Amino acid sequence: MSTYGIDLGTTYSCIACLDRNGNPEVIRNQADAGDTLASAVYFESADNVVIGSSAKEMVESDGDRVVQFVKREIGKPNARTYEFDGKTYTPVEISALILGRLKQMVEEQGGTVDDVVITCPAYFGLEERNATKQAGELAGMNVLNMINEPTAAALCYCARQFSEERTILVYDLGGGTFDVTIVKMSLEMNDQGKEVERVRVVATGGNDLLGGKDWDDKLYEYILKACCDENGLTPEEIEIETRQIIRSRVETAKKKLSNSESVKIKINVNGAMTTVSVTRAQFEEMTSDKVAQTMTYVEDVLRKAGNIEIDTVLLVGGSTFMPMIRNAVEARFPGKVQLEDPDRAVAKGAAICAGIIVDEILEARSENNGVDTGDVKARSTTGSGLSMGFEYEDQTPRSFGPGVLDRNGDYIIDNIIKLGNIMPAKAVKNYYTTFDNMEMIVLRAFENMFLDDSLTPCVTNEGEPQQTDPSNKVKLLGELEMILPKNTPKGTPIEVTFIVDAAGVYVKALNKNNGESVETTIKMNSDIDMENSSVTQLSISAE
Repeated sequence: MSTYGIDLGTTYSCIACLDRNGNPEVIRNQADAGDTLASAVYFESADNVVIGSSAKEMVESDGDRVVQFVKREIGKPNARTYEFDGKTYTPVEISALILGRLKQMVEEQGGTVDDVVITCPAYFGLEERNATKQAGELAGMNVLNMINEPTAAALCYCARQFSEERTILVYDLGGGTFDVTIVKMSLEMNDQGKEVERVRVVATGGNDLLGGKDWDDKLYEYILKACCDENGLTPEEIEIETRQIIRSRVETAKKKLSNSESVKIKINVNGAMTTVSVTRAQFEEMTSDKVAQTMTYVEDVLRKAGNIEIDTVLLVGGSTFMPMIRNAVEARFPGKVQLEDPDRAVAKGAAICAGIIVDEILEARSENNGVDTGDVKARSTTGSGLSMGFEYEDQTPRSFGPGVLDRNGDYIIDNIIKLGNIMPAKAVKNYYTTFDNMEMIVLRAFENMFLDDSLTPCVTNEGEPQQTDPSNKVKLLGELEMILPKNTPKGTPIEVTFIVDAAGVYVKALNKNNGESVETTIKMNSDIDMENSSVTQLSISAE
């Protein structure tokens, strides 16, 4: 089988497929004897990189050559780059190396990876999604689609537990991101009169810069301060190698505190052995604000959904193993909380999504007498094997619209697709030329977190940058230029179309007077050479 689902995580990643019976199964990481791959990259030499637990372990001895938590940077404006052995790597290229190692894991066990569905945080915008898709392509994969992580987790649960209609809240706290999503699962008749299991997203929220790493950082600061206090030093006086050792011990200490009431960490501080004790109660107190922050997002999503009654709460993501998380969520939803295979559910759900897409392609091929209508390179010839029809509906992660002049002559964003619309979302609206003899229209496409349709864009009508409210996360995605015929009169209708799906934004402008049009599918601006990237010149290994 060549179709897989991938959870590209901040701290750990996972790859899964459907077995012959249509059940999702994770591909084992035999090198690390586990089901996940540490999302850590160690640049051992100019020709070789190590990915996984062995790379993570190198933080203590060679931390300057280890890259972690790159998911927090992928697709972000002004994201940092990394330089090793005279080569520069972007977050996209680092992510491609991690994805390449997942692909290699499958190949080591006799499989091939061609078509994939990759998950991303529900609150990722277009640039982050495009960057993630590009990383998959750079790793030699055909990315069928993207799916939001909590939606994937809900698919995994519904495929295994579906018995009755219910409303589910997915609390997904990973290593670097947090999502909370409410979904409804139901049995419905589709357009072909077939009964299907449908998973519909009702509301979503979260923060793609909040996750287990923030708990790690708090514990790191506590241990570092204790080492300073014990030895009469300032943080600046502690050697960088010692700080790297402290950083490498934090995750282990955190995991131990999930099962023990206290933990002791021994650190050699500038030649003096120092023992730092941390109790679970202390750890919970120093991170209580982070827990409260996640619950604020939970309440926000509940309000978005009209305070709908929740039947089941799924805890997803490795960070939900911390008792403080379960206790907080259980206090809000007593008797309704369950751990849903935290490390693997998202990858399994992505595999189910991939199976659904393959079934749709096979069905379309059958209806077209064997002629392919999609662009999938390799497929299972037996379909997904799912027990019955499965459909899911996801939501747009942002609002989208063109920049236009309003009646007052102010340049605004007209959000014709709103945050939370069902994907794929399509909107068509007419606008009009503002004066006689206009020679050209510049149609700018914007993304933002604003729900209404009158927002200040991040550039002026002339294209000059201007300040906007940071909370609205306004981005200029791209622009189209339409040349108008001579003597075009004022009020000429220009029909604008926006289509948004999980992988991108399609924009079209149509001059309704003469039928001429311009269109584009907006992709992330990137200077990565897919043919000659440094990634393609490296040997990947697990140790």
